[in-house]
Amino acid sequence: MKITHASINEQGKRPYQEDTIGWGTAGERTIFAVADGLGGHGCGDLASKKIVEIALGKLTEDCEIEEYLSEIFCMGNMELCRLQEENQMLNSMKTTLAVIVIEDRIIYGAYIGDSRIYIFEKGKITYQSLDHSVPQMLVSAGELPPKKIRNHPDRNRLLRVLGDRERQIKPQIIPSYRMGRAASILICTDGFWENVLESEMEKTLKKSESPEEWINRMKRIAQKRGRHKNQDNFSAVCIWVSRS
Repeated sequence: MKITHASINEQGKRPYQEDTIGWGTAGERTIFAVADGLGGHGCGDLASKKIVEIALGKLTEDCEIEEYLSEIFCMGNMELCRLQEENQMLNSMKTTLAVIVIEDRIIYGAYIGDSRIYIFEKGKITYQSLDHSVPQMLVSAGELPPKKIRNHPDRNRLLRVLGDRERQIKPQIIPSYRMGRAASILICTDGFWENVLESEMEKTLKKSESPEEWINRMKRIAQKRGRHKNQDNFSAVCIWVSRS
């Protein structure tokens, strides 16, 4: 199996970079993680870095993957809550997390918050994660069209995040996905997907000959669309998987 990837980690027009991305391997397993910190003043930055560090560090070549995925969210939340209790300056630190693990043509994943996971085959989206947010809740209830999520006034109100001491942490484990001959994966923060439509993800993918070309095409769209507003941090990892 051949895996290639490319990534961006852009600050946008914000005073802080609170997104963190990471990847690594454990035996035949490959992991990618994207986190979007919340809290400002360095709190979100620390939260996202800490949770990605935990996700990468806890993967082993013999662990049960779905148990591992549940465990890192639980451990990560406990660690962020511990840091909050030790330092009141970090009381507002929270983060989203989206993780993908690839092994033997199977794609495993989990997420919490509004950092997204997309899986593509033959240039088309075959899986898209659903945000843990107020607008997504309204969409699920039939009260809001999906295309209205990006501009909804409550789009940044998240129902699940890591670092929450008041609500139960419940990550979304995505169904294990067995790919065909090849698959493409996009993991990204909300600052990225809010400026790149799903149709544009598919269109740029079909035109690209490498993950680098794909992500750079989408980056230009995100920059152009966000240039007249206070553009958020935006980060993404593009992954191409194929039979070797």
